[in-house]
Amino acid sequence: MYNYVLFDLDGTLTDSKEGIIKSVAYALEKMGETTAGRLDQHTVIGPPMMTTFTQVYGFSEAKARHLYSLFQERYGTVGRFENKPFPGILDLLQALRDHGVASYVATSKPTVHAQAICDKFGITPYVEAVCGSTLETKADVMQAVLDRIGPDGVPSSLMVGDRKYDVIGARETHVPVAIVGFGYGTEAERQAFPPDYFAPDVPALQQIILGDTNR
Repeated sequence: MYNYVLFDLDGTLTDSKEGIIKSVAYALEKMGETTAGRLDQHTVIGPPMMTTFTQVYGFSEAKARHLYSLFQERYGTVGRFENKPFPGILDLLQALRDHGVASYVATSKPTVHAQAICDKFGITPYVEAVCGSTLETKADVMQAVLDRIGPDGVPSSLMVGDRKYDVIGARETHVPVAIVGFGYGTEAERQAFPPDYFAPDVPALQQIILGDTNR
């Protein structure tokens, strides 16, 4: 059994694609940019938005920052609540708490949005802390949570996510990682960035965390 679990938010605890995609579309359209080929969930959900805007869309830093400010106009007021927990997630968090497992949220989303989402959808009561980012990498966010846990707890900590960024962050912070099959990752991505565990659904994830399955 893992005693500490670091959960990604988008694509792991909540199905957030509607609000994110609509807010990216809003920002692109306000800048007069095309949305064609730019709104696939596998493209826009997972990494920090600035990473998507610069490395995927190829915008300059200044243009990406302007796009990000427009994205926040919609996402910060409407988009973040076009969202919902995946079926079974709140029951999972309750079960983990009942077994003495400490859960944390570790997300590339800014903390102000992550906290509001967790408050709105009933996740906050089940987690010890909600840790987001500004422009840090996923590994930086994870390390901040691991620092809270302390060195004695790290050997019994597990990262749970849905994208390659969660696997990369886990490797950099030296913790095992479980990737869920109901999020926004693809089979090709899982093959390229193999996790320690794969959970096709929430019951399988619960078994992994509580130690009722083998690697």
